[in-house]
Amino acid sequence: MAKRYLISTAGYPNFGDEQIVRTWLKFYRENFPDDQLILDVPFPARASFLFQDELPHVQFVDTIWNLVYLAHDQQLTLENESEVSAILHGGDPRNNVPIAALFDSDVIHLLGGGYFSTAYQEFSYTYLFFMLLALVKRDRPDTQLYATGLGVTPITDDIAANLARYTGVFSYIGVRDRASTVVANTTFEYDDVVMAPKFEAIKQDDRPDNPDVLLMIQPFKQDTQQEKFIQLLVAYLRQPSHRDKKIGIVEAMIPGDNWLFYSEALQDYPDIQQRLTFYGFWDIWQHGIPVKANQEWVTTRFHFHLIGALLGYRGTAINPGDDYYDVKHQSLVDLGTSWQYIDLATATNVAIKPTFRQIAKLKLACATQKKIKRMKQLFIDEGRNV
Repeated sequence: MAKRYLISTAGYPNFGDEQIVRTWLKFYRENFPDDQLILDVPFPARASFLFQDELPHVQFVDTIWNLVYLAHDQQLTLENESEVSAILHGGDPRNNVPIAALFDSDVIHLLGGGYFSTAYQEFSYTYLFFMLLALVKRDRPDTQLYATGLGVTPITDDIAANLARYTGVFSYIGVRDRASTVVANTTFEYDDVVMAPKFEAIKQDDRPDNPDVLLMIQPFKQDTQQEKFIQLLVAYLRQPSHRDKKIGIVEAMIPGDNWLFYSEALQDYPDIQQRLTFYGFWDIWQHGIPVKANQEWVTTRFHFHLIGALLGYRGTAINPGDDYYDVKHQSLVDLGTSWQYIDLATATNVAIKPTFRQIAKLKLACATQKKIKRMKQLFIDEGRNV
């Protein structure tokens, strides 16, 4: 029986990050049911409620996240290896025992997601994960380090260069978009959620009275782009074929994604407002996404773009306003979701017209099989000596 230490940004909650963890827990339940799992997340209490039914005996901690926070408070960067090492080796006495559990792990697995980026301050210091894990391996050479399905851009040249000193000690680092391969020792693959259909990891509520249209829209970066989106949305929902359609607003992140339902954005359109139903995060997490045959999805959220395509729904993906999301959505366009993609910063004379082509089913099924085959090779075939 091996001790497997998983690291994620789950527990905020944000649907995509939680879906990654749910997918991996089902992977581990199928392939390593007897192994000990520790899940290190920034919000372990909430994570325990999110995943308490997914796999028994998971231990929820925030050890490595506390190390990163402490290093950030001390203004340490990838250029301060000795100071970061000091934190790991006794510089955080409140966490001595939890840190010992980290060192005692056979496998450390950095789960996927886009929580590495210089575009957002809170994601700019998470690059220290790579240094911290490399320091663990320096002391425990037999520890296997893996990372899967990561997005690590936008990234500055100096951070990418500094990371090269640490990424080389990983057994594998998989990144989900071509841009992220700028970091040395990375391998292009797909987002971890691509595996979800195989493990029945996407909860679905398929009641017949569910909405005909689902909207998953986060706040926009600029007011002008939000106004442009509202105009496009109203035109889409008022077209003759959609005037009687029921509309669901789905919350991926609490509370930001409820703005379209609770704000005044649609107050001038009572014909649309009366057709709206709100689905909060906990509702869809516990009971499933409210799906329906021939449903159309419109989303700014990367993982709803991926999930909707995996489930075979027509959709439109919209960039909410920066390069971070453009890279993410473009990676799915390149994967072959066949969804319409709109970048409001550059789009002119465009209309929301959700699309999905049957060939996408084959491409996505192939991506699922390819990802699972690679992950099984990594964690099962290469891990037999764990």
